[in-house]
Amino acid sequence: MIGIKPGKVSQTLVLALGAAAVSFGAVAEGTLDKLRAQGYATVAVANEPPYSDIKGDGYVTGAAPDVARAVMKKLGVPELKAQVVGYGSMIPALLARRVDMSTSGLYIKPKRCEAIIYSQPDLCGAEAFAVAKGNPHNIQTYEDIGKKPEVTMTTCAGCAEEAYALERGVAAKQIKVFTDPPSGIKMLQQGRVDVFALSGLGTQDLLKKFNDPNLELIMPVKGVPMGCAGAAFNPADKAFRDAYDKALKELKDSGEFAKIIEPYGFSTAATLAVKRDDFCPGN
Repeated sequence: MIGIKPGKVSQTLVLALGAAAVSFGAVAEGTLDKLRAQGYATVAVANEPPYSDIKGDGYVTGAAPDVARAVMKKLGVPELKAQVVGYGSMIPALLARRVDMSTSGLYIKPKRCEAIIYSQPDLCGAEAFAVAKGNPHNIQTYEDIGKKPEVTMTTCAGCAEEAYALERGVAAKQIKVFTDPPSGIKMLQQGRVDVFALSGLGTQDLLKKFNDPNLELIMPVKGVPMGCAGAAFNPADKAFRDAYDKALKELKDSGEFAKIIEPYGFSTAATLAVKRDDFCPGN
């Protein structure tokens, strides 16, 4: 496990239970009570800045963990511990109770909502491609990739981008899965694929770090809706999820939410404009 230590946005994770626990004690039961008693929650995170970012010393930051950190503070859980879990493995980890929740930019999608439950949206953003400078294959959409069988792309297994591609005519054999986002950019640099697909801010962050003049960003990807993520929970933990939602709403209403996510490039207005039911009615 990776301990989430104090960050720039939230100054401390080890907090007194105090008034926050009293405020939400009557609402939550079961899992949340257990987390308060043991003093920490175990959360699944990926490594896709700016959603989540795992530093060399094991420190986990990013917009999603920082939001969860602030919400759990309100719920009276004094510490978070993180497990690095790929997007394709997050739902199995939740269902097997290897983690208490996922907080890593896991998009709210109808298929996922058949297995797990989500908080209200916390992060929204456009999709993007990275391609060779000059975009030699003139790729603007997933449909463009599907119409050119010689074109290949990379994304992560289980990511929303994999589903977007398959739903829009990209053949499975055109998709090469990367092990982590930096390795995907290296595949593009080496000419092993023609397109790198991921969230807009995540792709933008990677290109900035690689600083390769031979690559360029295509954003937004046309024909793909804005993706919105939320904290994800085991379906048996509705009381925990509902308490989380209540604390998240307080965070949004107070203005603290904007202070957390906007330095990472996310739009508060975009997030406040949508609800969980817009993606998964009744979840």
